[in-house]
Amino acid sequence: MVMVLHGSILLLVISIWMDFKRINQIAIKTHHAQSVLKKSHRLKRSKNYYRLYKYMYLQASSGARAEDMLKQLHRITDEMALKKYLLHMSVMITQSSDVFGAIGYLKKQLKDEDGILFIGILETLSMTGLSHDVFIRLDHMLFQKYLSQLRDETRRIKKRYFFAVLCFVIAASGALLMPLMNQMFISANMIFK
Repeated sequence: MVMVLHGSILLLVISIWMDFKRINQIAIKTHHAQSVLKKSHRLKRSKNYYRLYKYMYLQASSGARAEDMLKQLHRITDEMALKKYLLHMSVMITQSSDVFGAIGYLKKQLKDEDGILFIGILETLSMTGLSHDVFIRLDHMLFQKYLSQLRDETRRIKKRYFFAVLCFVIAASGALLMPLMNQMFISANMIFK
């Protein structure tokens, strides 16, 4: 009776310990998933900023007015939060023709590194207009950043594929070697019997 009681207490302790470990693993996986989502969101937004810069470069080189260019920025991006901010900026410019007030609104909304750079470009564009040389240098810098992000993404994908192939090779080798190992054990048992 006492032995059964000790055994059930031991099982209860082991069960609680396993539940605790499982909860910790879920918390770690959730945190990891959130950080991956944030990184994915940051990469997507960075790509959208590059598209916006490219659009501004093409519009400036074709001779479009800065105010008209700023009103149309919301049509370029496909990220909903950024599109909302740019649409609000466009409405502010259309209603009051206050470009600096609209850029001030964006300053409050976009606080990441790329957003600050984007706002600086918008301010320069609205004050003086950007020369062709400045756009070329900026385009080169942003393209290099975009290209390095693509390289990192490609590297991660290659690493995932490598590990997937490695797991497949290990599983296939195990499946092929199991009958061979079984026959070896049977032969060894026959010899040493």
